[in-house]
Amino acid sequence: MTDTVHTSSTKQAPILSEPEARAVRKGVPDPGITMPYVSLPTLALWVGSLALWIFATWLVLGAGVTAWVTVPLHAIVTFTMFTVLHETTHHAAGRKTWVNEALGRLSVPFVAVYGAFPLIRYIHIEHHRNTNEEVTRDPDAWTSHGPALQLPFRWATIDLWYMVFYLRKAIDWRALGHWAGTGFRQRDGQIVRRPHREVAESFALLFGSLAVFGWLIAAGFGWYLLVIYLIPQRIGLTVLAWWFDWLPHHGLPETAAENRYKATRVRVGMEWLLTPVMLYQNYHLVHHLHPAIPFYRYISAWKNNEQAYLEQDVPIASAWGRELTTSEYRAWRRLTDSLRADDGATNASTFYQLTVSEVRRLTPDAVSISFDVPDDLRDAFRFRPGQHLTLELTVNGARHRRTYSICTSATSDLLRIAVKRIPDGVVSNYLNDELRAGMTLDVMPPSGRFTLDHKTGKRTHYVGVAAGSGITPVISMLATTLSLDEDARFTLLYGNRSAETTMFSDELSMLARQFEGRLRIVHFRSAESPSADGSSYERFEDGRITADAVAELGNADVTAWYLCGPQALIDDVRAQLTTSGVPADRVHLELFHADAPAPAGEMHSVAASITAKVDGKTYSNVSSGEETVLETMLQAGANAPYACMGGACGTCRAKLITGHVEMDMNYALTDDELDAGYVLTCQSRPTTHQVDVDYDA
Repeated sequence: MTDTVHTSSTKQAPILSEPEARAVRKGVPDPGITMPYVSLPTLALWVGSLALWIFATWLVLGAGVTAWVTVPLHAIVTFTMFTVLHETTHHAAGRKTWVNEALGRLSVPFVAVYGAFPLIRYIHIEHHRNTNEEVTRDPDAWTSHGPALQLPFRWATIDLWYMVFYLRKAIDWRALGHWAGTGFRQRDGQIVRRPHREVAESFALLFGSLAVFGWLIAAGFGWYLLVIYLIPQRIGLTVLAWWFDWLPHHGLPETAAENRYKATRVRVGMEWLLTPVMLYQNYHLVHHLHPAIPFYRYISAWKNNEQAYLEQDVPIASAWGRELTTSEYRAWRRLTDSLRADDGATNASTFYQLTVSEVRRLTPDAVSISFDVPDDLRDAFRFRPGQHLTLELTVNGARHRRTYSICTSATSDLLRIAVKRIPDGVVSNYLNDELRAGMTLDVMPPSGRFTLDHKTGKRTHYVGVAAGSGITPVISMLATTLSLDEDARFTLLYGNRSAETTMFSDELSMLARQFEGRLRIVHFRSAESPSADGSSYERFEDGRITADAVAELGNADVTAWYLCGPQALIDDVRAQLTTSGVPADRVHLELFHADAPAPAGEMHSVAASITAKVDGKTYSNVSSGEETVLETMLQAGANAPYACMGGACGTCRAKLITGHVEMDMNYALTDDELDAGYVLTCQSRPTTHQVDVDYDA
């Protein structure tokens, strides 16, 4: 017996086009989500939606409540029931087919009673197969392929277009016309292209529902049909077309066949509101990548594979529609959701060798220094605006440690500091005169608590007051915040001796123009009369930063103040803000140079045994009373964190567990931190014979 190979005279098209095949071969990450036997949240959503529909209908029929109240309730039912229907079209309501088939058919009447469940499933799968193709291939392209003024009409008629789309796909109208032209005697080819049971169910429901609508109108129930079903359904479908189709897909040039990662976007920001209101469809990209996982697990899937998605440069938009780059998203996530567990006061004391990529002259006495960050260290060196880097280097045979604020936007993927020359400053002079691109420096990951605590979703106005190199953390704050939040405003009062000594002057002017009035800069020049006339976004004043300028803003609606500069300026501004009635918790500060502390002899220090916990290890040493806690621990070989040694940066913060100390000065710790027992160990001398501190607390 021989095998017979049957061939067809007509050449069959491939199941997938080559672009589609490439997309399938490319694959997507495992979402790490297990499908439940029955999706209880989806079932609960159906039950809750049914209960709301019954209640709203009773309000109309039994309580006589106005339609202004009931129509929105019925519209909500259309939206929530569609979510259940949507889940079942992807077999995401449970493992068993009968669960999805039953729940899908029970949901359809509340969404579009005239649409059969198999019809809706077919149309929706066509959208997934052909996302962002022309409207004849992707049915949901109807919501975005048209003039802007026409879009609301298209959203409101999405179901009508679905019917047209289905009829075009299900019926071969040319064959039907030929058959009719022969008196229904000769039929060449298949007139019905879709499964006959699907077509029969679709037409039965369509004509059956139209007949019921006609009967209700003829029986005098037209008003109830209008307010209970037709108007709420039209509102619900319009919102669905807007949220499910237009928001995640509009303006994206890539199709699913070309690149499934770029055919749909996620929408981040205001997730406390958007996630429950949109029933997780703000993460619609996750649904297109993993259509079979339940809607309430989209965020879990995103978090499980976030880095893999970001490596594909997926489309991301803010809550208000601003497109974000991958770098901007990472910065936004740090700012708004605080995914990093620390509060900015890291005790990490490990140094890494980073290569200097650029040394650029800013002023005659200041340079900016940029670093190349290897891929395996990018997570460690991501920063919050306002944080600083600690450098350790050898100059003239001696080891020195200094801290410098990061002075670039957290959205830029650039790690940069600026160093201003200090008279007789060993390190600042070396960095200004000797450092070159290609050299390496020992750098500690970003740290510091002088960071802008910004929350998106509300209008904010920040004021920065800076003098000289105090601009470095503030320029990072304003550039990042204004880039990520279109509702944020920033006012900068910036003092310098002259235009020549003004760090980042060109960059600040560019930022002021870029942010179209949301950034106001007032330059104060103490050693020259400004020659620039200024503009609506940048103004120049003679002299130093004045109390009047601070008082003018102190009475305004300012979310928070950020002060950075010499101690005299900080003290004067704080005093003026207190006079103006600004609450202390709205004023944040960082000193670059503090006045010298009182001599140790005027303190009440005593000889003491000091124990400290650093990075999980315990160190002990004896202090004569003249050494600070930090100095004592460094002598013991502990790798205790520190930077400025002047009580300004807060890097050496530790919690006092046993005993008492006196601090020479404190410009870094808040009252709440002091009440909680934290001290600056670089400023603390023991006043009891036993002192225990914990740097890890």
